[in-house]
Amino acid sequence: MAKEYYIRFSEEEYMDIPPAFRSRATFVDNDYESYKDDERFKALYKAYRKTKRQLEDYKFDLRNG
Repeated sequence: MAKEYYIRFSEEEYMDIPPAFRSRATFVDNDYESYKDDERFKALYKAYRKTKRQLEDYKFDLRNG
């Protein structure tokens, strides 16, 4: 399986990328910016980030332990 890389850049920078690469782009919305004033969203997002970090640490330990 080929590795995939994710690169973050602005919409203006996106327009500088050759069309062959732009056609394969996947867009990810920034949910946090959209809902940062919603207290329930912020609580769920914080729990998600904590759990995600624990999972990443666990997988790292499995690979390197």
